[in-house]
Amino acid sequence: MAELSTQGVVREILTGNPEMEANEVIRRAKLKGLRASDDQIRKSVHNLRTSVRATVAAASKAAPAAARETTPPKAAPVVSAPAPATAAATPALGDVLANVALVNKIVGLCGGVENARQSAGAVQACGGVEEFLKHLELVATIRTAE
Repeated sequence: MAELSTQGVVREILTGNPEMEANEVIRRAKLKGLRASDDQIRKSVHNLRTSVRATVAAASKAAPAAARETTPPKAAPVVSAPAPATAAATPALGDVLANVALVNKIVGLCGGVENARQSAGAVQACGGVEEFLKHLELVATIRTAE
């Protein structure tokens, strides 16, 4: 099992409620299986709280704008002879399990489910995977130049 990141777990907990008391964050982090000391968790809470507040505030302001920019769904073409429902609607179990394993790996790399959700939101906000990868390359270029 992957080692849990103290900052990742604390960020995930604080994203739900940035005003949560440090003792409650410590309790929840321990319930998630974090093995860091109470002092380490408390320091992470105090170091991350401001940035999490800003992220949550920005996300709450950005959501209505994103909702206005959505396009209406396109009408699906009419199919004259529908395929059997069980075969067409159900993806192969192996494919589903492979995708779940991939998502689990990404959650571990991101430091928690909430961070992975934010990453997925960033991909969506960029207009898809291709656009996100272009932005990612730009950020990588800037960061390596520093």
